[in-house]
Amino acid sequence: MDELDILDGGSYLSAMDSRLYGGGGIGCYSLRILRQYIYLAACNSFEVELSGEIGLPTNRISSSRPRIPSWLGKYHRQVIKQVINLITSIPSCLYEPSTWIRNSAVIVTGGLGYVGSHVCSRLLCKGYTVLIIDNLTNSFDSVVRDIRLTLEASDMGFLASKKMIHLPIDYGNAISLSQALVSYSRNLQIIGAIHLAASKSVSESLENPGKYYENNVIKMESFLRVLGKHGVHNVIFSSSATVYGSLPSEMASKALNEDMVPIVGPDVPMQGIAKTMAGLTPYGISKVLGEAMIKKFVEGHSRRRGMVFRLFNPVGCDPSGYLKENPRDNHWCGGGIMQMIRKAVVDDTVFQVFGGGGDEGDGSCIRDFVHVGDIARGIVMGFESCLHMEGNGGRCRVYNLASGKGVSVKQLLKEVEETIGLVLKVEKCKKREGDLPISIGDVEKVKKELGWVPEMGVQDLCRDFCRANGIGKDAGEEPVHVSGLIRSISESL
Repeated sequence: MDELDILDGGSYLSAMDSRLYGGGGIGCYSLRILRQYIYLAACNSFEVELSGEIGLPTNRISSSRPRIPSWLGKYHRQVIKQVINLITSIPSCLYEPSTWIRNSAVIVTGGLGYVGSHVCSRLLCKGYTVLIIDNLTNSFDSVVRDIRLTLEASDMGFLASKKMIHLPIDYGNAISLSQALVSYSRNLQIIGAIHLAASKSVSESLENPGKYYENNVIKMESFLRVLGKHGVHNVIFSSSATVYGSLPSEMASKALNEDMVPIVGPDVPMQGIAKTMAGLTPYGISKVLGEAMIKKFVEGHSRRRGMVFRLFNPVGCDPSGYLKENPRDNHWCGGGIMQMIRKAVVDDTVFQVFGGGGDEGDGSCIRDFVHVGDIARGIVMGFESCLHMEGNGGRCRVYNLASGKGVSVKQLLKEVEETIGLVLKVEKCKKREGDLPISIGDVEKVKKELGWVPEMGVQDLCRDFCRANGIGKDAGEEPVHVSGLIRSISESL
């Protein structure tokens, strides 16, 4: 026998109020009155015999009302129970916010960038509230709309997109960031941060190393200080495979594993630190220092957890076609291999293939290309792992996010040509100074400890890239999803 069978209407409602809300509060009082009206109005249409079953006094039943069959009364009674259960399940946080029921929020710096937008989309799909810290230095605010469209394409739609908050501030501005965290912490429980914001051009770092020291090191230190001050314990850092650039050629030609270049810190001798940084570009050095700061941050408090991901050549786009690589600074950040392929297709220019593959392969450089969607999935998996990380394996861990497979530049170009159905103009060039012949990441550690493996291959990344950029066979096709199907059906009627 359930609660509705043993309690009368008033006592049932009072019991539910006491159990769910602890009594009191204007919002709770309004809910109680609303539930009572629904309950009594519905029960008054029951026949007298039914009122005895649920414990209501017979004097509440109007004899002038028509009698209804007992079988219909049973169904009526079930509907009442469902309505009451629905109303009493309304979260009390809608009326009286309290700390134990606040929504879990994640800070994402650089959340409107290439990798950041894919990470935000995945976090929103998993139900997190996302605080995007992006001052639009190298991105556009229209990406907020593109993330919403991506959620709609995945059928998450309106509710998920309402959990996205964009703050156009510099992540290194300690005053603005602190004010934002104080404001949003009143209704949100900020459980961690994913740090993706950084200047990222190797060429520009050689021209202007001071900018990279300022943006990637000084501002990151300020950012971590603010997180520590506000009790944000879990931090993910996006590093780069460029930290392996100082390895001797005989080691660099093998699959690069995390132990080859450990995170520098007090436990690493100065000679080892100098060796790690020797030969690196200012961009690479800024990533080495960033990793060291994450390690130092975690060591500062027993509750802190950190994870460093070394990214290998993110390429591709979200399968919906809405999210893609679109930097504001095309001069320094538009020189990625896929951006150059796009330019060769759209502008009918010559694509330069630089030598450097050594005696193996087709003479072009061999790289580890990994789909940006796989990278976003790995970062979110790492973040959720941080929330439950035990101290046995270390509270600060480092992983490669790579495919584990080498693909030459010529092979990638051929795959794109097959996807778009065109043959591009190609110019063979000499090897560029500093280019490694081969760079492939070892993924055994991340596979074993996080359970992450890449799910998409070269064909997938080329297809998604061409669809998002409107080139090739899929050019002009709108992503197919439920809401799109509903619109097309309604328009045809």
